[in-house]
Amino acid sequence: MPKDRLLVIDDELGPRESLRFLFKDTYDVTCVDSVNKGIEELKKVQPDCIITDIKMPGKTGIQGLKEIRALDPHVSVIMLTGFGSLDTAQEAIRHGATDYLKKPFDTDEIREVIADHVKRTKINRKRLAATEHLKILTTQLQEQLSTKAQLASLGEESSELVHDLGNPLSVINGYVQILIKDIQEKRFDGKELNVTYLEQIEKSVARCRDMLTLWRERSRRVDSSTKRIVLGDLVSEIATNAQTLAREKNARVLLNTGPEDCIIEGDNMQIFRAIQNVVGNALEALPPENGCVRIRWRKDGSRILVEVEDNGTGFPPEKIADLQTKYYTTKGQSGGMGLGLFITKNIVEAHGGSLILANNASGTGACVTLTFPRLS
Repeated sequence: MPKDRLLVIDDELGPRESLRFLFKDTYDVTCVDSVNKGIEELKKVQPDCIITDIKMPGKTGIQGLKEIRALDPHVSVIMLTGFGSLDTAQEAIRHGATDYLKKPFDTDEIREVIADHVKRTKINRKRLAATEHLKILTTQLQEQLSTKAQLASLGEESSELVHDLGNPLSVINGYVQILIKDIQEKRFDGKELNVTYLEQIEKSVARCRDMLTLWRERSRRVDSSTKRIVLGDLVSEIATNAQTLAREKNARVLLNTGPEDCIIEGDNMQIFRAIQNVVGNALEALPPENGCVRIRWRKDGSRILVEVEDNGTGFPPEKIADLQTKYYTTKGQSGGMGLGLFITKNIVEAHGGSLILANNASGTGACVTLTFPRLS
């Protein structure tokens, strides 16, 4: 396994060779005696950390730092100086240094600092590479999704597939936009990346793959196997994804957790589709301000209920009977395909349950209940 790379820029032979000796067993160390040589090395290889003196003849470490940042904004740069002062440190940080140490340096301290900053550089590069990859992936998938009208004209299964992919793609896009914004605003300040966003993106990508597998099996008329499903885990995953989508609408998603032993038998992917469709509809129904979706699960005798409640406009009372009909939509020109509740109804009933649509007693918003037989 190749070693991480360390680039040392210092005009003094003693400190330069001390650093080479100190780190030669741990890192691939390159030492140069001027900023210009350091820049040439940076162009040839991609170091994981740069240690540079500040006070040097010719170009100073601060001037070199500016050139380094123009070539690589993400590599960790540690400034060394025997003329330490607060003003010099502030100037170095202002121009993009990630740390500041005084000569003579403590060996234990500099080992720890270098290890931390090498790790930071690698995490930042992985995060940025993943973000760029996901930006491209999201753009491609969204472009495919934009052709839903044409795909829908090809037949029922094509339109349902496009509908199913819509929600996980929106989740992926939501998390990617959060990551991009955090990166642009430099919110991490040297801290290790919170991997929660990437984990949720990976889950949503996996859901897309599962849906494609589901539809390939369906096209070959392969029956999916039923399994024991801990319903709370599934509902919690959907609620977490919904919180990301709600953020774009300045809304909230509240999850009221139920008992852990709410277990049903069925097809995990199909149940996921059903609940996700209902939550997606609730998010779309929210008002422009102070929107809120409440999601909960609970036992009711021999049944398990999943309830999704919103504070939107509610269902037109005279249309409730029609809302579970294929291609019926109340979204007008907003792009609704009229498939969400139809798909959900079929899935729930195929699992021995029912779909119940109602308006809240308060007169604001709707409540959709999915019921499933509880597995003893």
